[in-house]
Amino acid sequence: MDTNKLNSLIDRNAKRKRPMKDKEVIQFLSMINYSNQWRNNLVNDFKKIFDQWIHNHELISFTGLDAFPDRKVIFGVTQSINDIYITNPNCVVIFEGDFFYHETIYPNIKKRTVDTLIKGDVLLMSAPFCCHTYNIHPEMSQILEKCLQENIPVHLDAAWYPCSKGINFNVDHPAIQTVSFSLSKAFGISEQRCGIRYARQPINGPVDFMNNNDFFAITNIISGIELMNKFGTDFFWKKYGKLYDTIIKVCPNLKPSPAIHVAFATDDNGKIIRAVPTRDALFYLAKIYFS
Repeated sequence: MDTNKLNSLIDRNAKRKRPMKDKEVIQFLSMINYSNQWRNNLVNDFKKIFDQWIHNHELISFTGLDAFPDRKVIFGVTQSINDIYITNPNCVVIFEGDFFYHETIYPNIKKRTVDTLIKGDVLLMSAPFCCHTYNIHPEMSQILEKCLQENIPVHLDAAWYPCSKGINFNVDHPAIQTVSFSLSKAFGISEQRCGIRYARQPINGPVDFMNNNDFFAITNIISGIELMNKFGTDFFWKKYGKLYDTIIKVCPNLKPSPAIHVAFATDDNGKIIRAVPTRDALFYLAKIYFS
């Protein structure tokens, strides 16, 4: 292993932290025979398998999902986010450092702090939070209590859940209205994204319309079922966790994060500067150890 090469693959200025494209996953997907897998209960089967898969994670857990009985198929968490924008025009707010998609779509989107949240807001928030922590937001308890006091609905983007570890969070807080998960970052399949939105009650928007009228990406659903059955939970951490630990050990000024695709760049005093992607470094080590 060339440690200088490994360190050079940590892009300390990168904006995006993409998941890996695992060769084993790609090869498995290429062997799926979609034409023979259609069945009448496919969507319901997907929901049941997905729910079990979420709850079977060993390295991370969200409790309280039973309080969200309305389960809808989504074309990745981004579709759930778009649904909230459409059903709550000019009301959606975020916290500084959240998913860059929000500012790309709405450059003037309002950013709040705990103290500036106001009645009429609709809070979209990633959990794990896409910022320096990649954990539950450090002020989550205060945020939820403020939202409850001001009658502000909270919608959680849990896209990073399946590739993270060491997080235990109870989502059954009365301010939280939806929690959305997908398989994109679990297996690195952004092109075949699919997931589930857990909601306390139905939301009259595009996601409900799609589900009520059977507008599904069937091949994505089939791929999702096959991937969950084949690779199970915590896939990236179980396969690449030791390689990740090597990166943290060998590369200077790095700290680990809960998400395997991300590490924290630090200054010489150990203070976190920013999150940086680990994908290319993991690819490099995988070629050495898995070839």
